[in-house]
Amino acid sequence: MTKKLWISISLIIIVAALFAVFILRSINKGEPREEERLVVASPHPTQFMIPLIQEFENETGIEVELISCGTSEAIDSIRNDANIDVLWGGSLLSVGPYKDCFSGYRTLNRAVFMDEYKDAEDEFTCFSNVPSILMINKDIIGDTKINGYADLLKEELKGQIAFADPDKSSSAFEHLVNMLYAMGDGNPDDGWDYVKEFVKNLDGKLLGNSSAVYNGVANGEFKVGLTFEEAAVTMLKSDKHIEIIYMSEGVVSTPDGIYISKASSRAENAKRFVDFMTSKDAQRIMASDLGRRSVRKDVEASGLVIPLDEINTIPVDKDSVVKNKELWLEKFDALVKEVADE
Repeated sequence: MTKKLWISISLIIIVAALFAVFILRSINKGEPREEERLVVASPHPTQFMIPLIQEFENETGIEVELISCGTSEAIDSIRNDANIDVLWGGSLLSVGPYKDCFSGYRTLNRAVFMDEYKDAEDEFTCFSNVPSILMINKDIIGDTKINGYADLLKEELKGQIAFADPDKSSSAFEHLVNMLYAMGDGNPDDGWDYVKEFVKNLDGKLLGNSSAVYNGVANGEFKVGLTFEEAAVTMLKSDKHIEIIYMSEGVVSTPDGIYISKASSRAENAKRFVDFMTSKDAQRIMASDLGRRSVRKDVEASGLVIPLDEINTIPVDKDSVVKNKELWLEKFDALVKEVADE
């Protein structure tokens, strides 16, 4: 064999080997091994999640498969043994009745949580504080003044209010709770008269998920919507002509959480996800850039929202809400049907 031929054969072997390595890396990148994966279901706005997920993937090497869906849909999937490791989002009030679906986990970051965000039984991990708000479209609201729930009964808003089915949307359920306590003067049983009148003014329009509410208002399909603070901040940052209104009758501000499915086969990755999303760096990004309120003592409040002590916040009985959730949802559904039949 000549020297020239030997060199040619050697080059072919080297190129083939490099090509094989490239193909192998591409396959591995496209299909990560089980120990490098995590399946996360979340109702959070996509614009909110992507920066935090990218930071998590870069730091841990774990690739996240994201399922964007409503809280109720995610819980139903987890209850039916779907391959979901983490529910990221959904208030403690909404998820509380389904605690048997999730594993308790006490993150080390809990030590620096504000006291009100330390779950007493360590069943859930709080992620952020989420006030309920009203969002109006400034381009089409006209001269209609909106300061709170009472204004949503105005005739000129009939059929122009974006609200999701509280059985499908965590933020809509939060608003139902907020209405009952605020319009019932602290007694939720006294708030149902208002809820019935509110349902009438929806004029049969009940949306299927949270995103349909804030997108519907931002895009001019509705004049006003009942949503959560950070979704409205996201719309503001996208240069949408919207305004945030904190209900004058009182605002319920409930933490949402990160919940690990009991059926998860990647529990260690799920714990790393919880630890990362409650870390100082992640919470600082969340507060400074994304407009969400942190649960940590050592993270400055977001400059994109007004201080919590300037909002008329009202308390709710967490245990009572969790206990009565299904009953209240059934009652709301009955009101919707009653109004439709009138």
